[in-house]
Amino acid sequence: MTNEVGLFRHMRTHFVAYLALFFALGGTSVAAVQALPRNSVGSPQIKNGSIQKVDISRRTVAALRGARGPAGPMGATGATGATGPGGAPGPAGPPGPPGLSGYVGGTSPDSTVSVPAGAQGTAVNWCPAGTQPLGGGYSSQTVGDSALRTVSAGFFINDVTGAPGFRVTMANGGVAAESFHVQVRCASVS
Repeated sequence: MTNEVGLFRHMRTHFVAYLALFFALGGTSVAAVQALPRNSVGSPQIKNGSIQKVDISRRTVAALRGARGPAGPMGATGATGATGPGGAPGPAGPPGPPGLSGYVGGTSPDSTVSVPAGAQGTAVNWCPAGTQPLGGGYSSQTVGDSALRTVSAGFFINDVTGAPGFRVTMANGGVAAESFHVQVRCASVS
């Protein structure tokens, strides 16, 4: 109850002041609206920055837009991003060509030859049936320095059987007979 008494007393003592304030504010706005003729406010009466875009009509804003300017220069390249997650495995590829298997050495009885002094001798080592040569070589059977010199060495096919192999021809420039052995490595072709 005390608050109601206090409010009533406040209103009674300040009533005239509130009434004067009401007429003063209301009268000023009415006077301002009636006192300004149409199109009477121009640039000299407006402070810089006081009019915002919302205060201007859309048509006026559209008229203020000019033509688009040229594109600016390209910016610097940015840093490389993090590597993304790995993708799903791709489909299986086509099967590869047939491979080699079953490595074997040749076993020909004529793979070791003795060459007389001043003569030439040829030795061949053939691959077993169903295999192909991968490589070949030869070695002297002489202990110490050898007088044997290579005349020819390479892959060879037997004219009679069609078997592949490795053939070597050596010349003996020494005073005594010397022997050499031919080797071949073969593999099955599947």
